[in-house]
Amino acid sequence: MHIPDGFLDPNICILMYLISTGFLIWAWKGAKRTLSRAFVPLIAVSTALVFAGQMLNFPILYGTSGHLIGGTFLAMFLGPHAAMISMSIVLLIQAVFFADGGITTFGANLFNMAVIGGLSFYIVKFLSGGAVPSSKRFFASVSLASWLSTVLSALACGLEIGFSSAFASVGGIVMTVPAMLFWHIIIGVGEAAITTSLTAHLLRTQLPMLHGLTILQEAPS
Repeated sequence: MHIPDGFLDPNICILMYLISTGFLIWAWKGAKRTLSRAFVPLIAVSTALVFAGQMLNFPILYGTSGHLIGGTFLAMFLGPHAAMISMSIVLLIQAVFFADGGITTFGANLFNMAVIGGLSFYIVKFLSGGAVPSSKRFFASVSLASWLSTVLSALACGLEIGFSSAFASVGGIVMTVPAMLFWHIIIGVGEAAITTSLTAHLLRTQLPMLHGLTILQEAPS
């Protein structure tokens, strides 16, 4: 899922940087409005957890890879704004210190995983329809949102690399989109199972740190 340098055309890199920067500004303003400094250690811990989970990569096609993302889990744990920031930190560390994802393609990787992952919060909100967090409908919503965010991330990645000239010789999006979707439809099932299990466990603990769930309950259906 992490796109290396050289895979995307410059115009796509610039476009994705602009889009991702806009979302990060929105996330930063939202986090400042809804979070206190007491949540900083929690963000650090959740970032480290997702960082470790993303280190398990599955090779897919022409240097691209798939892995568990953790975006929906972060959204349920921290809320949509802090989830984007947390995932952005994960991706920045990976790109700078582990060469997992490029610098020129960083904007695209941010969009594919941090932005889509954070916005999956609103998929849960829509699907759950204000259902009680411990209900079957809520858990089904978390599971489906987690799976869908993984598939959408793969679709975005497939489109970005498919529209780039480096992949024109192998068929462009005709090759890249099906390849990314095929594997991530499967990977998304595992992502959904892990995310739902972790969310259920955290709900049973009834900890006040579940900021994403707090926002979900307060938000109008």
